[in-house]
Amino acid sequence: MIHILFITEDTSQLLNKNFYYLEQELAKLAHVTFWRENGHISSILKKLSIRPDFILLLNDIGKKISPMIKGLANIDIPVGLFINDAHRFTSYRRNFISKNKISHLFTVARDKCIEIYPEFQHKMEWFPHFVNSEIYKDYHEQKDIHLLMMGAVNDIYPLRQKIFNTYKLDSRFVYHKHPGYKSFNEQEENQLFIGPRYAKEINRAKIFFTCPSIHYYPIRKYFEALACNSLLLAPTFKELEDLGFVPGFHFVSIDENNFKEKAAYYLENETKREQIAEQGYLFIHENHSAKIRACELIKKMESIVHK
Repeated sequence: MIHILFITEDTSQLLNKNFYYLEQELAKLAHVTFWRENGHISSILKKLSIRPDFILLLNDIGKKISPMIKGLANIDIPVGLFINDAHRFTSYRRNFISKNKISHLFTVARDKCIEIYPEFQHKMEWFPHFVNSEIYKDYHEQKDIHLLMMGAVNDIYPLRQKIFNTYKLDSRFVYHKHPGYKSFNEQEENQLFIGPRYAKEINRAKIFFTCPSIHYYPIRKYFEALACNSLLLAPTFKELEDLGFVPGFHFVSIDENNFKEKAAYYLENETKREQIAEQGYLFIHENHSAKIRACELIKKMESIVHK
């Protein structure tokens, strides 16, 4: 069994809990030691009872790079650094990777990461988003929301802006604003659309809108909407299709000129709407769950360790 040192802050109370779910799944498959603080890697290793075979580092989830780890260039253990939003922390991240001779980069977004860091392309391993299938699932809620959109509406998401402005006075349209990126206590999670309450709201929707932002990321909402058995209307693009998303089969591709026409069509055609939603639902649960992603990551680390 591979021994992993996972250096990361506690993400269990954040809006994005995916890496907390990943921690749980990895712990079922390997011996995992967690480290949550800043430090020099040599000092950290001396405090461990077992020398790790592989070091995973997650330090770009919050508003600053944390935990701050020094000395990674001076050890002979392979290190994998997660990269989430590739467009953030670019100068710091570039210097950090070079200075610490990081050997492997696990990138959530493939194309944007290659665009920003072409010199590191040979180190990149694609590690796309995923869902916790115990939360993002079909709750068999009554489909009493016709058109749903959730999340930020700003210049980063121009198609969301246009959809919101088109439907904001339409009684069939429901919009919930983004709750913000911060830690949430249990009471807040029960009041806001976070976790199971967020998933159940998606499950109520006949149609769910989103877009990949100006960065064309395959954002989590693509995975979450399908996992909750709602028909997703969102733009398609190559990176998304390379993940296995098939427009017209798993979701419905839209752009700024046709989203209203397509929404009307699929509201009217219940059988077709439910068929595509079910196909998307099965696709996510069979290919993009936290358990599946953890298994893929373990296999990749084992192949690196045993080279």
